[in-house]
Amino acid sequence: DSSTSRGLGDVYKRQPMYNFSITSGLKAWIDHVARAGVTFKYTEKGPVGLLTGKKVYIFTASGGVYSEGPAQAMDFTSTYLRAVLGFIGLTDVTFIQSEGIAMGAEGVQKAQAKTSDAINELLAA
Repeated sequence: DSSTSRGLGDVYKRQPMYNFSITSGLKAWIDHVARAGVTFKYTEKGPVGLLTGKKVYIFTASGGVYSEGPAQAMDFTSTYLRAVLGFIGLTDVTFIQSEGIAMGAEGVQKAQAKTSDAINELLAA
């Protein structure tokens, strides 16, 4: 419920990457939450997000590595989520990415270590 989202503290979402983008379930959630007059408003200068002052943590998982290197241009998950969340006023967004989990045992180990380090950094802050 979009009115409930206004009363929340920080926002936590988990999101696998499906074909370089978000799942249909998350898209449906966004369509439900992004509502004119509730989570954003139109002004003479353009739309203004109304869900301000909240931190957003998004935990992503992908079979390949998309945060850097040649596949970075195919990461539509983080770019889309950053844009749509910013549109509704959620601009303080942190991504915790578990990448390369389809790249064998070594890829899984690297992903687990990187994810664990990122979480520990957040907890220490």
